[in-house]
Amino acid sequence: MFIFLYGPDDYRRAQKKKWFIAEFVKKHSGLGLGYFDLEADDSADKLQEFVRSQSIFQKAKMAVIENASEMEPAKLSKLLKPFLNEKNTTVLLSERDKPVKALSFLIEKPSLSQKFENLDGSAWIDFVHSEAKRFGVELEDAAAQFLGTVYQGNSWALVTEIEKLSALKSSINKKDLDALDLEAAPNYWALLNGLKSYDVRTRLYALEKLFAINDPPAKIFNIIAAQAGEKIPRMAEYDLAVKSGKLDYEEVLLDLAIS
Repeated sequence: MFIFLYGPDDYRRAQKKKWFIAEFVKKHSGLGLGYFDLEADDSADKLQEFVRSQSIFQKAKMAVIENASEMEPAKLSKLLKPFLNEKNTTVLLSERDKPVKALSFLIEKPSLSQKFENLDGSAWIDFVHSEAKRFGVELEDAAAQFLGTVYQGNSWALVTEIEKLSALKSSINKKDLDALDLEAAPNYWALLNGLKSYDVRTRLYALEKLFAINDPPAKIFNIIAAQAGEKIPRMAEYDLAVKSGKLDYEEVLLDLAIS
């Protein structure tokens, strides 16, 4: 049996992975649990040996596979497919991306799969409240809304912040958060559009904010280049300058902002 967890919400996906492992240990024992990192050269051999080996103490097994995406899909498929017929072995994988066609059996019956998209709207705010309660913190609605805005799309950072807040008070309101100088994340696409403004001050402000949130300069450049329209030849010249080592992406973006 395969359990495949995937999606961009790393925190919720990791929590579900921990739950499956804990349930296995609770029902059986830790004797049948094995971890296999596919970045290691001998991981495939160790996984196969783990599945083949017999124990008089533990029949049920769970193989937890790490870094499956580091292995070429066809090779990974060849490694995993034989386990479809293993009645006593559960193979657990957790990855950000949906499997490619060669690995589609991971999300098809009889495999158990679950997708973890980033939450938004009321589901996201409910998650903010539920995580706060888990740490013994009561959040006023305005405080929950604010934290949801600051950490939208980043559940790991949200939970880390709530854990820190739990050491301060058991009840948190918006004024408490204001005192901590938390700043709501800027609207990403609005900032990108700001780089197209006719006003150089707006362009520089937008670039400063994008750099401040640690967005990779190469990513910013590629998004702008994809929307360049009549400026494509100019963007191609910039790209060539970067790849030839004459400029870096930060210098290119600054030149675009001031020119």
